[in-house]
Amino acid sequence: MINLSDIRIKEIKNKEELLERLMVVGKTSAVNKKIAMYVEKNYNAIVFMTADKISQEIGVSQGSISRFCVKMQYRGYNDFLRYLQKIISSEMTTSKRFSMLDKEDDNDKNLNILNQEVNNLQELQELAQTPEYAKAVNLIAKSKKVFLISNRMSATILPYMNYILSRLRPDVFELRYGSPEWENIDLTSPEGIVVFTTVFPRYSRTLLEKNKRLKERGFKIVALTDSRLSPIVACSDVSLITPITVSSVFDVYSTPLLLINLLMRDVSKKIPNIDKRLDEIERINETNNSFFLH
Repeated sequence: MINLSDIRIKEIKNKEELLERLMVVGKTSAVNKKIAMYVEKNYNAIVFMTADKISQEIGVSQGSISRFCVKMQYRGYNDFLRYLQKIISSEMTTSKRFSMLDKEDDNDKNLNILNQEVNNLQELQELAQTPEYAKAVNLIAKSKKVFLISNRMSATILPYMNYILSRLRPDVFELRYGSPEWENIDLTSPEGIVVFTTVFPRYSRTLLEKNKRLKERGFKIVALTDSRLSPIVACSDVSLITPITVSSVFDVYSTPLLLINLLMRDVSKKIPNIDKRLDEIERINETNNSFFLH
């Protein structure tokens, strides 16, 4: 019996590598050839399908799908699916996603998304134990100022982080695309400043160019992104890699949001007198009668 925990994941970097590996695995048996041919012709649609749905489409067992994915050097179908998403995410426009989802059964769509989210969340425990994570925590906690920058859909995560981090420490600034603060950051001295950026598919060229300029000027860049193949990795000091789910009309960011929550928890442990600061915030809330009480 194959021990799935011993399987070494070999990430597919592009469609060419996908096709090459499909050809190799497809030659191992008649069933694998059938599956490989289906994946080759339908890889864009597969990210919206469950293993059971594919097995019905092809006429093979669900176990055959799982064994095929292991042959492809993944731990199973969901694992293969997650890496496949990274290849096609940049070309998956909203209209393409909607047209594919519209063809699927609602139960299949929901189960597929939920299964992927469960697998994504399980990766966070490993990420939170990496040197990159520890370095990101220290930079966010100890730098003189923290600038949060992003744009397009990737920027929707930052208000959540800004709300929490601003309560943990002073000098936190969210720089919105197109604002004077966004433009003027290029005039700021990089000394003691860390830039935290979120960069997810479809990767914004404007955001990438902005981060590249800031890196060249000497700013420390902490990037939250979805893959080590992400273009932001080359111009960041620390890259936190967290999976996202693209098998919906819009990308699902629940895993990055949870990672930010974990980051904020660990950042709080590095800030001197944090208990006094939080007590003072609560006192202000009570004075201002900020919350409705039964």
